[in-house]
Amino acid sequence: MDVQLYRLKVIKGKERIAKEWLAFLKANKESAEKTLENEKVYFEAYFKESIENQMYIYLFLMSKDHEFANNTAANSSDELDKKHFEYIKACIDRSEGNIMNSEVFMDNLKDKV
Repeated sequence: MDVQLYRLKVIKGKERIAKEWLAFLKANKESAEKTLENEKVYFEAYFKESIENQMYIYLFLMSKDHEFANNTAANSSDELDKKHFEYIKACIDRSEGNIMNSEVFMDNLKDKV
């Protein structure tokens, strides 16, 4: 199982779009959860933080294989996935950010996944 934490830097001036993106995900939670099955994603959570007037979005992701999950989502024909990636392109600084792989993780998911 792959466990990662993404730290995504929001482009200055695009904070409203980032908030709209998170609201979109929240409003479409049930549909979004259905897309996770095809991606073999078990858990996905979004957080937002501002540090010294800079907004960041954090994404915690637990999946069978992150490369598979990312490729499946990026090549999806699902309208929700397309809109999700439109938001990312519109507000995330893709030249900066950080992807952290877990050193250790513990779970109680054996009976659940």
